[in-house]
Amino acid sequence: MNRQIFFSAVILLGVFSACQSNKEEGQKAKVEKVQTIDNETEFENRIAAIENNPELIPVRSLSYNNNAGSTAEAIGYLDKNQKEVKIEEKFSYAETGNYGTNTFYVENGTQFASKEVYYDNTGAKPLFIERISFYEKGKVIFTKERKADVEEDLINTTFQVVPAKALSVDRAMQIINQQGPFETTFQGFAEGGGMKYILVGENSAEGYASSLAIQYQEGDIVKLMKNEKKMIGTPLVVNHEVMTDNTGLTFQVLITVKIK
Repeated sequence: MNRQIFFSAVILLGVFSACQSNKEEGQKAKVEKVQTIDNETEFENRIAAIENNPELIPVRSLSYNNNAGSTAEAIGYLDKNQKEVKIEEKFSYAETGNYGTNTFYVENGTQFASKEVYYDNTGAKPLFIERISFYEKGKVIFTKERKADVEEDLINTTFQVVPAKALSVDRAMQIINQQGPFETTFQGFAEGGGMKYILVGENSAEGYASSLAIQYQEGDIVKLMKNEKKMIGTPLVVNHEVMTDNTGLTFQVLITVKIK
């Protein structure tokens, strides 16, 4: 299978107008009542405590892309007790031109907040959007967002309360755990720049895939090399590190690979 691996008014008058206006105001009031929470500052402080923790340990997923040019990766952050407290999902979608980062904040294994910062190219006018949502017992209770033409202007833009919108962490966890569309099946080998790479990913021509530089040819790598064509599609468990060379280029290095 060939892959390309790369390191997204109508104005109404009269009585009807008045009735419609009253109806809309009632609906707006209802939405605002549902969205208003008394402990917004508390949620913000909990987020800040995680963001300002200098002891967080990052655990990086593989970096994936597909032939269309979409990309995906995720980073889990562990506290000193090895508990996951933050997850970042970085994405780009070639089909829409959207790209950005989703961040999930966790306490005792439960998501309490999420933040989206992304470029939205699907509307009449492309915009940068920052959206923050709070959750209680797994249910979204509050969402606010702000928009700007330039990402740097978001910080100077006032948040507006909007209908509550949940953001699922499922895709980020699939990326980290090498599951679903990000399953690591064997997809062959490639060479470049004097190095040999193993290619892994979903067993589909249009699926997400990832490449890792091979340092040592031992263990199951040898088995895969001896039977490359026959082993295509074989599920693997992959461990890796991200390294930076003398030029500042970062790349993935295979640490271990095991055939399931």
